[in-house]
Amino acid sequence: MKNNKHILLLMSILILLCFQRSVAQKNETAKEVVQLKYYNDSNTIQYVVIESLLKKGKKTEPQPGKVYELYLDSIGKSHFIAKVVTDGAGKAKSFFPPALSSEWKAAAKHTLIATEPGKEDAVTELEVTKAKLNIDTTSAEGTRKIIVQVEKYENDEWLPAPDVELKVGIQRLGGVLNAGEEETYTTDSTGTVTLDLNKDSLPGGENGNIVLVAIADNNDQFGNLLVTKTVPWGKTVRPDDHFFNQRTLWATKFHTPLWLLFMAYSIIIGVWGTIVYLILQIVRIKKLGTTTDLQLTNKS
Repeated sequence: MKNNKHILLLMSILILLCFQRSVAQKNETAKEVVQLKYYNDSNTIQYVVIESLLKKGKKTEPQPGKVYELYLDSIGKSHFIAKVVTDGAGKAKSFFPPALSSEWKAAAKHTLIATEPGKEDAVTELEVTKAKLNIDTTSAEGTRKIIVQVEKYENDEWLPAPDVELKVGIQRLGGVLNAGEEETYTTDSTGTVTLDLNKDSLPGGENGNIVLVAIADNNDQFGNLLVTKTVPWGKTVRPDDHFFNQRTLWATKFHTPLWLLFMAYSIIIGVWGTIVYLILQIVRIKKLGTTTDLQLTNKS
């Protein structure tokens, strides 16, 4: 009996705790989170991605249809980048306009600003240092090496950027395949990463080309950097026309297997043959009925 009381007491406590937790979650106010991200693609294309989320506890959900105005360094017409609206994922993307190219080149550091129209306090900023990625390759004594260098713009010149974490790989349809043994690499004092390519005989299409990729992902100082290089280090793969010209299930319609054609046409002939037979029988029955009526009329 005492054990039953203890069990009931424990269950009551658990139910009370769950109830209090659910009430606390309902009473918890949702917080709007706005994130700015800077991207530099191949050292030539710069753009900004803004993401708007609604955070409640540990859960976040995107906010579509949110309007934001983007600026470079300060809020004003001369520093205006674009007016964007978030999509279903709560994200919006904008490239830098040509009118701001001179201002972008003039300084080593810039501040990206996002404001929400009608809300003076809704301001999000992101400071970015200009940087670029360079990728090169060497092939000596049968060893293929990938060399990636990160440079930052400082004191009106490009200087090596040490301690930058990079991902170096090979562009494939499903994503980026690691080119070396490590998941990521960190630049040394010269801003350089050197690694051996340990992926041999990768399919490279008809020309045997593969695309090398170097990525600095969400770096606190430089943002997101990406650079690619096409090299003839893949295995040449040519389509086998003879393979597709055979009568197989994956061939074109003009090379359909004979047994499949026989089945399909047999079904078609069987269905239409049955329909034609039934129509002929109906016509025959109608004629017999007409003949019988005439005979009965003549006899009478």
